[in-house]
Amino acid sequence: MHKLNFHLDLLEKEDISTYYTELFNVETNKLVHTSALTGSGFLKNNLVYLNDVPNYLNTKINAPSKNIKLKKINTYQGSLINLSEYNDFDDYLLKKISTKERSEIRRRQKRLDYCIKPTYKMYYGEISKTDYNIVFNDYKQMLVRRLEQKQSYWEELDYWETRYQSTFKLINKKKVCVFVIYHNKKPIAIYINSIFDKIIFNEVVAYNIDFSRFNIGILIFLKIIEWGINNKFELIDMSKGDFSYKERFRNRTYTFENHIIYSSSNIPILIKAKWVILKLHLLYTFLPLLKKIKLNRLNTAIKRMKNRHLFKEYASEAKLNLETKKLSTIDVLDNLEIINQEDKVYSFLKKPIIDFAFLNVEFIDDVLIYRDNTRANTFYLKGKKATQQLVKF
Repeated sequence: MHKLNFHLDLLEKEDISTYYTELFNVETNKLVHTSALTGSGFLKNNLVYLNDVPNYLNTKINAPSKNIKLKKINTYQGSLINLSEYNDFDDYLLKKISTKERSEIRRRQKRLDYCIKPTYKMYYGEISKTDYNIVFNDYKQMLVRRLEQKQSYWEELDYWETRYQSTFKLINKKKVCVFVIYHNKKPIAIYINSIFDKIIFNEVVAYNIDFSRFNIGILIFLKIIEWGINNKFELIDMSKGDFSYKERFRNRTYTFENHIIYSSSNIPILIKAKWVILKLHLLYTFLPLLKKIKLNRLNTAIKRMKNRHLFKEYASEAKLNLETKKLSTIDVLDNLEIINQEDKVYSFLKKPIIDFAFLNVEFIDDVLIYRDNTRANTFYLKGKKATQQLVKF
């Protein structure tokens, strides 16, 4: 059996014609792929299992033999944004986002721009190998650190090396776009998306959890929407997953399908196909029950255990306790020593410093960090508007 992923193996590798003669986008009412015939010889002698086919891309097989059959099985719900309904990004925010949330989004964006003065870069059609390596190395580190914080696991880590090896060429061929938010030339949020026709497929996002006060995961996602509208893309496919942000920002839902393509005249292939179809029907019938009894959590725990070496570097962060106290001023400076916030020895102070800048609307470079030489593990943050004491336990 040939098991393939519709997106990775067909769209990315431009191998649609082997399996389908037509792809019609029902959201945009547009034919996005057409070919005369499928690879009938291949399909006649092979059982093909294609997963994660979005049903808004209506598929058609035009094989010479009428014995080539296609069975579709519904699997998960997907989320979609049809960008063609909006004149510009402000129009999207106005029509889709509540007044309260628009205000909160603008507040956090202004706070981010003021407090850390980030730079924004979309890599699409061109990226140097140096920039690429920096982005991908930081992307993995940020993803692992976030998963350690959540005590979770994501299969994306299993495919990191594959993605790393393939994405450089895809960016330069405009099949992938990568949006990066930088602070002092270092990535703090990265969003990787693939491109097919006028569709942006959200793939993976990773961000530095030290900047979580800014809700940076949402801010970078909104940057993708804004870029998509400005560059005349028609759809953003947010893929599957029951996440609250998808419910808030989408304007469509769709259904993922698994496709089984087989020849009914080839008896061994037919028997295998019927068995696979039965198993899939049973799986997706009982999947809600498996989720209800939280069997998926056991699977996550097993994968974390097998890959525990990945999380070792960040395990100590969960045990860190810091007590904060707001001060009007620092009384005695004689026993204090200014330290560099970029010194790795004091990396545990990074998030408290960023939180301090956010909460007090301070430019982060204006914040001075003092170490108390008379009291162990005691530090002070002093900005232009506020002062704070930190005690590490």
